[in-house]
Amino acid sequence: MPQLFHIQTSSYDGIPVPMQLDRLQWDMAALGNVNTEQVDARSSAACAFATKHAKTTFRMDFVNNTALIDGIDVSPGAICVKLRGCKSLLIEATTLSCPEILYLIRAAKKERVSTISFLYLEPQSYRRTIKGRLTDHRDFDLSGNRRFRSVHGFGSNLTELQSGHAVFFLGFEKARLGQALEQEETLQDWKKHAVFGIPAFEASWEIDSIANNIQYFTSNAFEARYAAASSVDAAYGLLNQLMRDNKAGVPIVVAPLGTKPHTIGAALFLVEHPECDDAILLYDHPEISHGRSSDVKRWHLYDVTVAKNGV
Repeated sequence: MPQLFHIQTSSYDGIPVPMQLDRLQWDMAALGNVNTEQVDARSSAACAFATKHAKTTFRMDFVNNTALIDGIDVSPGAICVKLRGCKSLLIEATTLSCPEILYLIRAAKKERVSTISFLYLEPQSYRRTIKGRLTDHRDFDLSGNRRFRSVHGFGSNLTELQSGHAVFFLGFEKARLGQALEQEETLQDWKKHAVFGIPAFEASWEIDSIANNIQYFTSNAFEARYAAASSVDAAYGLLNQLMRDNKAGVPIVVAPLGTKPHTIGAALFLVEHPECDDAILLYDHPEISHGRSSDVKRWHLYDVTVAKNGV
């Protein structure tokens, strides 16, 4: 079965806006709310770029299972209306989170937006503390106040489904996986996959992810999988391969707890498979900590088009 979305990736090193990107223009750009723009230097740089390179911009948020555009509650249909007639959409993924990205992709697909681009700025470093041995837990103050809650249109009651596959894209924060397993106890009986960002954004960063989650793998309850930390295509392809291999037709739960490129790949997969009992989102809606990273290391642009036979 061919994949619905085609992904082209461009990456550029350095803090200044890359010359290749500075020539581009989009009809419309979607940014995170004003607070996310002030989180760190890369968020500010990403929003400034999106504002400059789009004819019109709007800010999107997701609060209490409700989507907001420029601070006003909107329905999924209203998002479609917002994108109607748009030929090229820039989704500023540095500041937008998984629910907003999902809603935007779904609306853009429905409105037949020709090109959907995702901008993501990679940081030089993250705020962290490492104590003791190499495999000891490392403290990353990246987010807080998280609880797994459904996202309308992408969730299902797991207790009512037969056991299937649970795919966890993992990052640095140990508490996120632990809370998912504690809150959704039914997942204990599912086949679980742990996806690490390897190769990592920077050499040795994968050790941080492994060290902070290793306690959950001692009982062989997880199958380890790997996808490059910066690759939307690898994450999207991994999930689609799992779907193709899923001969029993059991549900697949996707928990994007790792890198933003992995989250984009997971979102594309969930939009491609809209039946809630087939592909299900598990997400904890973290509040992003201010000053969590420093400077800009690399710019990534992911251009996504829908296959000609896509509907």
